[in-house]
Amino acid sequence: MMIERFISSYLPATPAPCKYDVYFDTASALRTAAASAEWTDEVHQAMQFLSKRVEISKHLYESYHENGTKASTTLLAGELQPLALTLLFKDFCRLADDGKTACAVKRLNAVLKLLDSLASGNIPVEPTLVNLIDVEAERFLTRLPHADTPPSKTLANTQAPVNAGTLPITVLFWEGPIARAYLATLKSMGLKPEKIIHLISKNDLVSRKPIGRFLPGSLKLAYAHSRQKNSIHYWSTTIRKTESSLYQSIRNTVSDKLGFADRDIDEALALCDLSDYSLDVETLMIENLADSALYERLLELAQTQLLFTGGGIVPKRLLEITTLKFIHLHPGHLPEVRGADCVLWSYLMKGRTSATCFYMAPGIDDGDVILASYLPSLTPNLEVASMDVRTLYRATYAFLDPWVRSYVLRQALIETAGFTQVVACPQTEDTSVTYHFMHDRIKRIALAQLFAEPLPH
Repeated sequence: MMIERFISSYLPATPAPCKYDVYFDTASALRTAAASAEWTDEVHQAMQFLSKRVEISKHLYESYHENGTKASTTLLAGELQPLALTLLFKDFCRLADDGKTACAVKRLNAVLKLLDSLASGNIPVEPTLVNLIDVEAERFLTRLPHADTPPSKTLANTQAPVNAGTLPITVLFWEGPIARAYLATLKSMGLKPEKIIHLISKNDLVSRKPIGRFLPGSLKLAYAHSRQKNSIHYWSTTIRKTESSLYQSIRNTVSDKLGFADRDIDEALALCDLSDYSLDVETLMIENLADSALYERLLELAQTQLLFTGGGIVPKRLLEITTLKFIHLHPGHLPEVRGADCVLWSYLMKGRTSATCFYMAPGIDDGDVILASYLPSLTPNLEVASMDVRTLYRATYAFLDPWVRSYVLRQALIETAGFTQVVACPQTEDTSVTYHFMHDRIKRIALAQLFAEPLPH
């Protein structure tokens, strides 16, 4: 078998000493897999562990802790990297042959990311192996079974079934298309959150350097807010100007298929002052969500529910504040579609977009589900063959993803009487699949399906 020949050629003649003081010794795991004619469960688990590491970081390190964090800052030796690539590719082929599509596509995601990493690091890989990976990846992706998950029930009245007035929640507002779509949705339903806490970053979002260090307090706040707003909305503003047909197509889809009026979409794009949405708006400058200032402020809040709108991973200690419940909208049907890029993974693996409203808990998209829903068909039917994947990807997350989430937010508000009558259900772990950021090659297939138009290689 060709793969076995590559494994033999990449296996070093002299193995490095085993590391007994770490949970996972990458070189040792690779040698065990390479030397095994029949893989044991332990080898399969090692491949899964390494695949996840590559999906997350795009690299492999010498050793890892049990929780997956790297135990060494040293990358895996260059001579072992092609061996890791070949073994992960072998595992992908096994999973694909066994019909384990979700596992196979995740393994392929790792293979493609590691292949890119080797190329950027000038680590040579035999052209024959690269060609084999290329051929098998294309064959697998073009033959992916197109699922047709039925949409969840739709609500006849989406405009004002909740009593208009003050909504007993606090919005933890992080500037961006998602937060703006949420506020526009609430406004369209005649609802005002009882409080908005506006989080403003002390640091530039690109350079990570402190903003306005020598400015007085009020000017520093205004300047930091302006920088944050311009940075976060850069691509949405640019795409509306340079790719108007793409923007308009997605906008029409949001309006026609998800039932959001043009005024709702315009409201989100207007970037209005937050006082338009709540009588109580408080501003808080923070380094990030782990900032002690945020923790201490949230501790002072009376018992309430917080609508989380973004800004990073919520630290465990915030989620453990007993007087608070964090509500999050995830663009995937939990627990079947967890993780990142899920507006695309959901479409690729389930045949339609989906979203879930749930109470956050420590972990990736963990927590009790308030409402999970598969959405109506959203296909914009736009000719996108001449557009590059990155533009389509940015447009999807600027103009479609926020409204996918908002659709389920609106449903959840209706079905729980504004989060006052919530019956949340625990997730079933046996159906859980966690996805990671997509490699561009898989994005190309997912976006082609989403826009119903083949994309160029």
